[in-house]
Amino acid sequence: MPAIPSISGPASPPAGVVNTKKKKNRGPRDPVREALETVVFVVVLVLLLKLFAVEAFVIPTGSMAETLYGYHKWVECPECGIRFPVNCSDESDPQGGALPTIVKECTCPNCRYEIRNDSKGQPIPSGDWNGDRVLVLKAIYHVEDPERGQVVVFKYPKEPQKQHQAQNYIKRLWGRGGETLAIHRTKVFIAKGGIDYSGYAAPDDPLKAWEPEYRFHNAAEAVTAFNAAKAAGFPAGGTFELFRKSDEMVLAMRRLVYDNNHQAKSLVAAGAPPRWAERDGSHSWTPDNAASPKVFTHAGDDRSWIRYRHLIENVWANPPKATEARITNFMGYNTSNMNPGKQKDPADYWASDLMLECTAKIDTGGEIAVELSRGVHRYQARFANGQVTLVRITGTKEETLTTAPCPVTGPGEYVLRFANVDCRLRVWVKKVGFFGVWKRVELGAAADYPFAPIVDPDPLDRNHEGLTKANDLDAPASVGAKGPVTVKDLILYRDTVYTHMNVARPDDMADYVDTYYVQPGHYMCLGDNSAQSSDSRDWGAVPERLMLGRAVFVFWPAFPVNRIGLIK
Repeated sequence: MPAIPSISGPASPPAGVVNTKKKKNRGPRDPVREALETVVFVVVLVLLLKLFAVEAFVIPTGSMAETLYGYHKWVECPECGIRFPVNCSDESDPQGGALPTIVKECTCPNCRYEIRNDSKGQPIPSGDWNGDRVLVLKAIYHVEDPERGQVVVFKYPKEPQKQHQAQNYIKRLWGRGGETLAIHRTKVFIAKGGIDYSGYAAPDDPLKAWEPEYRFHNAAEAVTAFNAAKAAGFPAGGTFELFRKSDEMVLAMRRLVYDNNHQAKSLVAAGAPPRWAERDGSHSWTPDNAASPKVFTHAGDDRSWIRYRHLIENVWANPPKATEARITNFMGYNTSNMNPGKQKDPADYWASDLMLECTAKIDTGGEIAVELSRGVHRYQARFANGQVTLVRITGTKEETLTTAPCPVTGPGEYVLRFANVDCRLRVWVKKVGFFGVWKRVELGAAADYPFAPIVDPDPLDRNHEGLTKANDLDAPASVGAKGPVTVKDLILYRDTVYTHMNVARPDDMADYVDTYYVQPGHYMCLGDNSAQSSDSRDWGAVPERLMLGRAVFVFWPAFPVNRIGLIK
């Protein structure tokens, strides 16, 4: 067997033999030269990485809020104590030579307290935070096509450079070349083909294919195909299909509706009704405080409910009062220097897709259920004996959709999350404890249900959005229990709402649709802050040649630091 060559260095001379080879005299080191070589190497490496692989960007505007923040201020509401961001781009980075507009007013998204200069609480802070710093993976576009739903960075097609400065935009990718995208009742639908645009003028110059006229906005053929798909219930494999976001996107794009741990002090003092309360007269629930309940304890063998009502508080009235309203796409981020309690149009769309989180302590013999309403239906997730059962209730009719194993296996304390987003029911569970982690419950295809047209609008549904008073106004979210159960930490979220560009709110949402064709080699990109986003709905598609990369990581948010991480 041949000997294995050594890899430890040259062989030593035999014993008694003197090695006469002299080491080459390299002379003294030049520290200045070595330092310069190191600097040059690092600069070249950084330039190569920036050119071909990864680059850092700062987000200046709020078009992706609240997934990503532009220039903003953090405000603590003096009424409910919640902290929320407010857009201050016009103060920190005014455009077109305009003077800075100092942010002096905003409205709390949680309790709707109008924070003004003459507020009895703290004023708007004078300082501001820069936008999020994100890392953009550039090489991804040399090896694969970007996926729908990814957050991308690109050069503004209308003006890639301005005064020798690159005009870089960041949005979420929704439509790809050859597809038709439709926005209907705040949701996104995709047609991957099957629509004949041969009767429309093609761009005479391929470099102009991004321009708005080549999207064939609301072409008769596209609208007809969409209405036919809607009448058929948007079947799988049909011309148009509802796009259902991934779980990660749903969590990234949720927006706060109400955190019950943060209640308006003035309303409590004035005796205004709480948003969460028992309303069925069973007297099975005992709140920790009747005026401002945060913890609810259930006793009794029959299932009974505490229910949420969306009460818009006006603490400036005398006395302070609250009125019932539908849940909308209102965001405190967009309320800087607006009229009291309002934001820029279009911002009055019904937010039909909700997510509810709560902590439930279940004792022996106890069962918990979580319910979300949407239109004429109520959807429930019932937890018992290590399983969750999905139930749909329509009037007096009750239908079991599916049953699946889940981590709620017996007495204990659990955090439950139930979402009804994009016509898909989703459940997560986390057991309270040091090693508690969220676990997604696999529900299968039975958790999806068809997008239903509006057949018989509720008399209060003036814009034919699909809501009903009994469900979406009186009980959009509820928690039910049998036996000994304690519920706390109730937080209600809504999904991101997609609006129609230059339309405050269509008079008839049941029939209104916007369709856009995406030319081959282009992408349609929309901002998550749809009511405040300049995007492909307005100025056109994004050519592939102007795509810079995919935003993958937030590495320096101003606050809170737990936002550092992957972009979903």
